[in-house]
Amino acid sequence: METETTAVETTETESKLSLATKINYGIGAIGKSLSNGLSGRLQYYLLMVLRIDKRLLTPMFVIGRIWDGVNDLIMGTMIDNTRTKWGKFRPWIVIGCITNALMMVGIFGAPAPLRGSPIGTFAYIAVMFLLCDLTYTMVDVGYWAMIPALSSSPQERDQISMIPRVFGGILGVATAFNMQIIGWLGGGDEIIGFRRFAILTSVVYVLTSVYGAATVKEPNIALPDKEKKKLGLLDAFKVLFHNKQTFVIVLVMLLFNLAANLTNGVAIYYFRYVIGSDTQFGIFNLLPGVASGIGLLAFPLLTARFDRKKVYTAAYVLPLAGYAGMALGNILMPGQFIPLAASTLVGFIGFGFMSIMQGVMLADAVDYGEYQTGERNEGVIFCTLTMLSKLAGAANDVVTLAVFSIVKFGGQDALTATPDAVKGISALMYILPAAALVLSYVFYRLMYKLTPERMEEVRAALGERKKMAAEAV
Repeated sequence: METETTAVETTETESKLSLATKINYGIGAIGKSLSNGLSGRLQYYLLMVLRIDKRLLTPMFVIGRIWDGVNDLIMGTMIDNTRTKWGKFRPWIVIGCITNALMMVGIFGAPAPLRGSPIGTFAYIAVMFLLCDLTYTMVDVGYWAMIPALSSSPQERDQISMIPRVFGGILGVATAFNMQIIGWLGGGDEIIGFRRFAILTSVVYVLTSVYGAATVKEPNIALPDKEKKKLGLLDAFKVLFHNKQTFVIVLVMLLFNLAANLTNGVAIYYFRYVIGSDTQFGIFNLLPGVASGIGLLAFPLLTARFDRKKVYTAAYVLPLAGYAGMALGNILMPGQFIPLAASTLVGFIGFGFMSIMQGVMLADAVDYGEYQTGERNEGVIFCTLTMLSKLAGAANDVVTLAVFSIVKFGGQDALTATPDAVKGISALMYILPAAALVLSYVFYRLMYKLTPERMEEVRAALGERKKMAAEAV
């Protein structure tokens, strides 16, 4: 029975995906990306609107991410054990998007009676923060883990990884100008504005995620099989332990994501408290989306024409050139928007490459794991994608709050930019991100082994195994 299933799955996986399937898969990411853009303002909301003490926020983020690491692995294990007629991924996407949307409304809608008590407000936020991460894991791991199941073709995987990011960028304007939208929705009251914007984004989140789950059929539907051993948490740890390239990918992409998160996260402080222009911030906030979109569209074209390793190297060179441009512009033309904007456009094209790279690299890790052990574990491997995103977010929060504590800015400290605060915010904007990128590149060159040549050997071996299984039937 298992051999027959393998033969059928092989045929379906190798068939070419329709354009409608790719588009519907991309639509499924629109609301998730919009909601994720709002969560990127959480640090600002807690620090500058609710004015929660940085000494409370830092341990909350650290403990929350430790919880996330365990939670992500548990979720990946549950997905790999899921066998329903709707597939193993789609049920979790639907459950996750609905519950996570509710949690997002909750975290940006602290009840008014609690806001009079700093400790009460913090306790409420801490609980909602943990629940928000738990439910987001369901939808995010389920969504991205579907990529290797949808296709085994490297070219199609490039496209599948690219399309959701492009569709997510469709509402990038709302993300770029969300502070202005929040101010408009709240009539100048940011607490009300954040709550109303959370409700609006949550509606879009649920509608698009459910639509994507309903219209994208999983080629490899694992029907109930009581004889097949279920994957336990210890088994999941063993999967990751034996597939060491997964750890390498997480380490490399963690530092890469940290660089992007630092720039994106501190930009609101840079423009509001250093330059003093919310309008310029809104315009600037459009640039990463535009540049990343260029990178997303260019990546499949470049990998089809050039060696993949060269494209991966360009993903590092472009952001480093962008950060160098920011630093020089600040020295030669301080406060000028044009050099900052031009440098951002150059740098974030490379970050667009990176957003596809991490999905493709993990899809290769799934194939490599199957080559090593004979088992495919999309859920366990791709839970690390969510894990590294959260770890990068936590690292961003910890580094930012640490710098703000040193320069006495935000929270219970001053809400104005002292000379020390200007230096700290500038370092977070373009100096520390560049250092994170250099470290990421060193690890990539020294430790990453799943080169295109190696993956050709792995896929050839897997194809031979599937051919033998089909002949056995």
